[in-house]
Amino acid sequence: MGTMLPGDVLLDIVRSVKDNLVIVAPYIKTAALQKVIDEVSNGPASLTCITRWLPEDIAAGVCDLEILDVIEGFSGGKLLVHPHLHAKYYRGDGRCLIGSANLTSRGLGWTTPANVELLVELPADFNSLREWETALLDAAIPATQELKKNIKREADRLIADGALSRPPEVDQNTDTEAITSQWVPRCPTPERLWDVYSGRGLEMIISTTRETAQEDLAALAPPIGLTTNLFKSFIAGILKQMPLIAEIDGLASNGLSDIEAQAFLEDRLGDAMLYSADETWRILKTWLIYFFGQTYRLEVEQEVLVKGQNISGLSES
Repeated sequence: MGTMLPGDVLLDIVRSVKDNLVIVAPYIKTAALQKVIDEVSNGPASLTCITRWLPEDIAAGVCDLEILDVIEGFSGGKLLVHPHLHAKYYRGDGRCLIGSANLTSRGLGWTTPANVELLVELPADFNSLREWETALLDAAIPATQELKKNIKREADRLIADGALSRPPEVDQNTDTEAITSQWVPRCPTPERLWDVYSGRGLEMIISTTRETAQEDLAALAPPIGLTTNLFKSFIAGILKQMPLIAEIDGLASNGLSDIEAQAFLEDRLGDAMLYSADETWRILKTWLIYFFGQTYRLEVEQEVLVKGQNISGLSES
Protein backbone atom coordinates (compact mmCIF):
# COMPACT_ATOMS: atom_id res chain seq x y z
CA MET A 1 0.00 0.00 0.00
CA GLY A 2 1.39 3.41 -0.97
CA THR A 3 2.21 6.20 1.41
CA MET A 4 -0.69 8.52 2.18
CA LEU A 5 -0.50 11.97 0.66
CA PRO A 6 0.06 14.82 3.14
CA GLY A 7 -3.35 16.18 2.23
CA ASP A 8 -5.08 12.88 2.92
CA VAL A 9 -3.52 12.72 6.38
CA LEU A 10 -4.79 16.25 7.00
CA LEU A 11 -8.31 15.38 5.85
CA ASP A 12 -8.33 12.35 8.14
CA ILE A 13 -7.70 14.67 11.09
CA VAL A 14 -10.21 17.26 9.88
CA ARG A 15 -13.00 14.71 9.65
CA SER A 16 -12.61 13.87 13.34
CA VAL A 17 -12.57 17.46 14.63
CA LYS A 18 -15.23 18.27 17.19
CA ASP A 19 -14.01 21.47 18.77
CA ASN A 20 -11.05 23.35 17.25
CA LEU A 21 -9.38 23.26 13.86
CA VAL A 22 -6.22 25.38 13.60
CA ILE A 23 -4.47 25.88 10.26
CA VAL A 24 -1.09 27.62 10.11
CA ALA A 25 0.60 28.04 6.73
CA PRO A 26 2.32 30.93 4.94
CA TYR A 27 0.66 29.97 1.64
CA ILE A 28 -3.03 29.11 1.47
CA LYS A 29 -4.97 28.68 -1.77
CA THR A 30 -8.73 29.00 -1.91
CA ALA A 31 -9.45 25.64 -3.53
CA ALA A 32 -7.34 23.69 -1.04
CA LEU A 33 -8.86 25.56 1.91
CA GLN A 34 -12.37 24.89 0.65
CA LYS A 35 -11.60 21.20 0.25
CA VAL A 36 -10.48 21.05 3.88
CA ILE A 37 -13.47 23.00 5.18
CA ASP A 38 -15.87 20.77 3.25
CA GLU A 39 -14.61 17.84 5.33
CA VAL A 40 -15.40 19.47 8.68
CA SER A 41 -18.30 17.72 10.35
CA ASN A 42 -21.49 19.54 11.35
CA GLY A 43 -20.32 19.66 14.96
CA PRO A 44 -19.36 22.80 16.90
CA ALA A 45 -15.85 23.02 15.40
CA SER A 46 -14.26 26.46 15.23
CA LEU A 47 -11.75 27.34 12.53
CA THR A 48 -8.71 29.52 13.14
CA CYS A 49 -6.43 30.12 10.19
CA ILE A 50 -3.09 31.97 10.30
CA THR A 51 -1.22 32.93 7.15
CA ARG A 52 1.35 35.46 5.96
CA TRP A 53 -0.69 37.40 3.38
CA LEU A 54 2.15 39.51 2.05
CA PRO A 55 1.55 41.54 -1.15
CA GLU A 56 4.43 39.75 -2.88
CA ASP A 57 2.85 36.38 -2.03
CA ILE A 58 -0.43 37.50 -3.54
CA ALA A 59 1.27 38.96 -6.61
CA ALA A 60 3.23 35.72 -7.11
CA GLY A 61 0.01 33.69 -6.86
CA VAL A 62 1.18 31.48 -4.00
CA CYS A 63 -1.56 32.70 -1.65
CA ASP A 64 -5.10 33.98 -2.25
CA LEU A 65 -6.87 36.99 -0.80
CA GLU A 66 -10.20 35.22 -1.28
CA ILE A 67 -9.47 32.86 1.61
CA LEU A 68 -10.86 35.59 3.89
CA ASP A 69 -14.26 35.28 2.22
CA VAL A 70 -14.19 31.49 2.56
CA ILE A 71 -13.32 31.67 6.25
CA GLU A 72 -15.86 34.41 6.98
CA GLY A 73 -18.47 32.09 5.47
CA PHE A 74 -17.63 29.42 8.04
CA SER A 75 -19.46 29.78 11.34
CA GLY A 76 -16.86 30.41 14.00
CA GLY A 77 -14.10 30.98 11.46
CA LYS A 78 -11.41 33.65 11.70
CA LEU A 79 -8.36 34.52 9.65
CA LEU A 80 -5.25 35.96 11.30
CA VAL A 81 -2.11 37.37 9.69
CA HIS A 82 1.52 37.17 10.73
CA PRO A 83 3.94 38.48 8.06
CA HIS A 84 6.95 36.63 9.54
CA LEU A 85 5.23 33.24 9.46
CA HIS A 86 7.14 30.32 7.99
CA ALA A 87 5.84 27.35 10.00
CA LYS A 88 3.31 24.82 8.69
CA TYR A 89 1.14 23.48 11.48
CA TYR A 90 -2.29 21.86 11.48
CA ARG A 91 -4.21 20.90 14.61
CA GLY A 92 -7.56 19.21 15.01
CA ASP A 93 -8.41 18.98 18.70
CA GLY A 94 -5.65 16.80 20.19
CA ARG A 95 -4.06 15.67 16.90
CA CYS A 96 -1.41 17.78 15.22
CA LEU A 97 0.58 17.78 11.98
CA ILE A 98 3.81 19.69 11.49
CA GLY A 99 6.08 19.70 8.49
CA SER A 100 6.75 21.47 5.22
CA ALA A 101 3.42 21.41 3.35
CA ASN A 102 1.52 24.62 2.73
CA LEU A 103 -2.25 24.55 2.32
CA THR A 104 -2.12 24.33 -1.46
CA SER A 105 -3.14 21.54 -3.80
CA ARG A 106 0.44 21.07 -4.94
CA GLY A 107 1.81 21.15 -1.40
CA LEU A 108 -0.71 18.60 -0.15
CA GLY A 109 -0.26 16.25 -3.08
CA TRP A 110 -3.63 16.85 -4.73
CA THR A 111 -2.17 18.17 -7.99
CA THR A 112 0.27 16.42 -10.34
CA PRO A 113 3.17 17.01 -10.31
CA ALA A 114 3.07 17.50 -6.54
CA ASN A 115 5.71 19.02 -4.34
CA VAL A 116 7.80 16.67 -2.22
CA GLU A 117 6.50 17.57 1.23
CA LEU A 118 6.33 16.14 4.73
CA LEU A 119 3.69 16.26 7.45
CA VAL A 120 4.33 14.36 10.67
CA GLU A 121 1.62 13.63 13.21
CA LEU A 122 2.29 14.45 16.84
CA PRO A 123 0.08 14.81 19.90
CA ALA A 124 -0.90 18.44 20.34
CA ASP A 125 0.82 18.62 23.73
CA PHE A 126 4.14 17.37 22.33
CA ASN A 127 7.14 19.48 23.41
CA SER A 128 5.18 22.63 24.19
CA LEU A 129 3.37 22.81 20.84
CA ARG A 130 0.31 24.32 22.53
CA GLU A 131 2.47 27.03 24.08
CA TRP A 132 3.90 27.77 20.63
CA GLU A 133 0.41 27.94 19.17
CA THR A 134 -0.78 30.28 21.93
CA ALA A 135 2.18 32.61 21.38
CA LEU A 136 1.53 32.70 17.64
CA LEU A 137 -2.18 33.41 18.06
CA ASP A 138 -1.37 36.18 20.49
CA ALA A 139 1.11 37.80 18.11
CA ALA A 140 -1.03 37.59 14.95
CA ILE A 141 -3.47 40.29 13.85
CA PRO A 142 -7.00 39.80 12.50
CA ALA A 143 -7.51 39.97 8.75
CA THR A 144 -10.17 42.42 7.61
CA GLN A 145 -11.79 43.34 4.32
CA GLU A 146 -9.99 46.69 4.50
CA LEU A 147 -6.63 44.95 4.92
CA LYS A 148 -7.52 42.65 2.03
CA LYS A 149 -8.26 45.66 -0.19
CA ASN A 150 -4.99 47.37 0.69
CA ILE A 151 -2.92 44.24 0.11
CA LYS A 152 -4.57 43.77 -3.27
CA ARG A 153 -3.72 47.33 -4.24
CA GLU A 154 -0.08 46.81 -3.30
CA ALA A 155 0.06 43.40 -5.03
CA ASP A 156 -1.37 44.95 -8.21
CA ARG A 157 1.29 47.66 -8.03
CA LEU A 158 4.05 45.06 -7.68
CA ILE A 159 2.74 43.22 -10.72
CA ALA A 160 2.47 46.41 -12.77
CA ASP A 161 5.98 47.55 -11.76
CA GLY A 162 7.54 44.13 -12.18
CA ALA A 163 8.91 44.61 -8.67
CA LEU A 164 8.32 41.24 -7.04
CA SER A 165 10.79 40.80 -4.18
CA ARG A 166 12.48 37.75 -2.73
CA PRO A 167 10.47 35.99 0.01
CA PRO A 168 11.35 37.34 3.47
CA GLU A 169 12.67 34.02 4.78
CA VAL A 170 15.40 33.94 2.09
CA ASP A 171 18.62 35.52 3.38
CA GLN A 172 19.69 38.63 1.51
CA ASN A 173 23.35 38.28 2.63
CA THR A 174 23.60 41.93 3.57
CA ASP A 175 25.88 43.30 6.24
CA THR A 176 22.92 43.94 8.52
CA GLU A 177 21.74 40.33 8.52
CA ALA A 178 24.20 39.36 11.25
CA ILE A 179 22.66 41.66 13.84
CA THR A 180 18.94 41.10 13.22
CA SER A 181 18.71 38.60 16.08
CA GLN A 182 19.99 41.32 18.42
CA TRP A 183 17.59 44.03 17.22
CA VAL A 184 16.40 46.53 19.79
CA PRO A 185 14.31 49.65 19.13
CA ARG A 186 16.10 52.75 17.90
CA CYS A 187 13.32 55.32 17.61
CA PRO A 188 13.11 57.26 20.90
CA THR A 189 9.43 58.13 20.42
CA PRO A 190 7.47 54.95 19.53
CA GLU A 191 4.27 56.89 18.85
CA ARG A 192 6.04 58.26 15.76
CA LEU A 193 6.22 54.79 14.23
CA TRP A 194 2.60 55.06 13.15
CA ASP A 195 3.18 58.49 11.60
CA VAL A 196 6.08 57.20 9.52
CA TYR A 197 4.26 53.95 8.65
CA SER A 198 1.15 55.83 7.49
CA GLY A 199 3.09 58.69 5.88
CA ARG A 200 1.15 61.29 7.83
CA GLY A 201 2.70 64.46 9.20
CA LEU A 202 6.21 63.49 8.16
CA GLU A 203 7.15 67.13 7.73
CA MET A 204 6.55 67.62 11.47
CA ILE A 205 8.98 64.86 12.51
CA ILE A 206 12.65 65.66 12.98
CA SER A 207 14.92 63.84 10.58
CA THR A 208 16.73 61.68 13.15
CA THR A 209 13.44 60.43 14.60
CA ARG A 210 12.07 59.73 11.13
CA GLU A 211 15.20 57.82 10.14
CA THR A 212 15.27 55.67 13.27
CA ALA A 213 11.54 54.97 12.89
CA GLN A 214 12.15 53.85 9.31
CA GLU A 215 14.93 51.53 10.51
CA ASP A 216 12.67 50.02 13.16
CA LEU A 217 9.85 49.55 10.66
CA ALA A 218 12.24 47.85 8.24
CA ALA A 219 13.23 45.39 10.99
CA LEU A 220 9.67 44.75 12.19
CA ALA A 221 8.17 44.64 8.66
CA PRO A 222 4.50 45.34 9.46
CA PRO A 223 2.11 44.50 6.61
CA ILE A 224 0.65 47.36 4.64
CA GLY A 225 -2.85 48.64 5.21
CA LEU A 226 -3.12 48.29 8.99
CA THR A 227 -5.36 50.55 11.02
CA THR A 228 -3.88 52.37 14.01
CA ASN A 229 -5.03 49.73 16.49
CA LEU A 230 -3.94 46.79 14.33
CA PHE A 231 -0.57 48.43 13.78
CA LYS A 232 -0.01 48.81 17.50
CA SER A 233 -1.16 45.22 18.08
CA PHE A 234 1.24 43.95 15.44
CA ILE A 235 4.24 45.74 16.92
CA ALA A 236 3.29 44.53 20.39
CA GLY A 237 2.98 40.97 19.07
CA ILE A 238 6.47 41.06 17.58
CA LEU A 239 7.93 42.48 20.79
CA LYS A 240 6.32 39.71 22.83
CA GLN A 241 8.10 37.12 20.70
CA MET A 242 11.55 38.55 21.46
CA PRO A 243 13.51 36.50 24.03
CA LEU A 244 15.06 39.73 25.29
CA ILE A 245 11.62 41.13 26.14
CA ALA A 246 10.66 37.88 27.88
CA GLU A 247 13.74 38.17 30.08
CA ILE A 248 13.02 41.80 30.92
CA ASP A 249 9.42 40.85 31.67
CA GLY A 250 10.65 38.36 34.25
CA LEU A 251 13.11 40.79 35.81
CA ALA A 252 10.46 43.49 36.09
CA SER A 253 8.27 41.23 38.22
CA ASN A 254 10.37 42.23 41.23
CA GLY A 255 11.10 45.73 39.97
CA LEU A 256 13.89 46.53 37.49
CA SER A 257 15.97 49.62 38.21
CA ASP A 258 17.70 51.59 35.47
CA ILE A 259 21.11 50.50 36.75
CA GLU A 260 20.10 46.84 36.78
CA ALA A 261 18.55 47.09 33.31
CA GLN A 262 21.63 48.74 31.85
CA ALA A 263 23.88 46.03 33.29
CA PHE A 264 21.54 43.38 31.87
CA LEU A 265 21.64 44.94 28.39
CA GLU A 266 25.42 45.24 28.45
CA ASP A 267 25.67 41.58 29.36
CA ARG A 268 23.11 40.35 26.81
CA LEU A 269 23.83 42.66 23.86
CA GLY A 270 27.38 43.88 24.31
CA ASP A 271 28.77 45.37 21.12
CA ALA A 272 25.45 44.85 19.29
CA MET A 273 24.11 48.00 20.97
CA LEU A 274 24.34 51.03 18.69
CA TYR A 275 23.82 53.39 21.60
CA SER A 276 25.03 53.45 25.17
CA ALA A 277 23.37 51.06 27.62
CA ASP A 278 21.70 54.06 29.25
CA GLU A 279 20.18 55.29 25.97
CA THR A 280 19.28 51.77 24.81
CA TRP A 281 17.38 51.13 28.03
CA ARG A 282 15.68 54.53 27.95
CA ILE A 283 14.31 53.80 24.46
CA LEU A 284 13.37 50.19 25.24
CA LYS A 285 11.63 51.24 28.47
CA THR A 286 9.65 53.88 26.57
CA TRP A 287 8.52 51.24 24.06
CA LEU A 288 7.42 48.86 26.82
CA ILE A 289 5.34 51.56 28.51
CA TYR A 290 3.85 52.67 25.18
CA PHE A 291 2.93 49.24 23.81
CA PHE A 292 2.14 47.53 27.13
CA GLY A 293 0.77 50.39 29.20
CA GLN A 294 -1.58 48.09 31.12
CA THR A 295 1.25 45.77 32.09
CA TYR A 296 4.02 48.02 33.35
CA ARG A 297 4.30 51.09 35.50
CA LEU A 298 7.20 53.33 36.42
CA GLU A 299 7.98 54.24 39.97
CA VAL A 300 9.23 57.64 38.91
CA GLU A 301 11.17 58.66 41.99
CA GLN A 302 13.30 55.53 41.79
CA GLU A 303 13.08 54.99 38.00
CA VAL A 304 12.12 51.36 38.50
CA LEU A 305 10.14 49.45 35.88
CA VAL A 306 7.55 47.32 37.64
CA LYS A 307 5.45 44.61 36.08
CA GLY A 308 1.87 44.73 37.30
CA GLN A 309 0.46 41.83 35.28
CA ASN A 310 1.53 39.31 32.66
CA ILE A 311 1.94 40.27 29.06
CA SER A 312 -0.49 37.97 27.30
CA GLY A 313 1.46 35.14 25.72
CA LEU A 314 4.43 35.34 28.09
CA SER A 315 4.68 32.85 30.91
CA GLU A 316 4.86 33.89 34.53
CA SER A 317 8.29 34.29 36.01
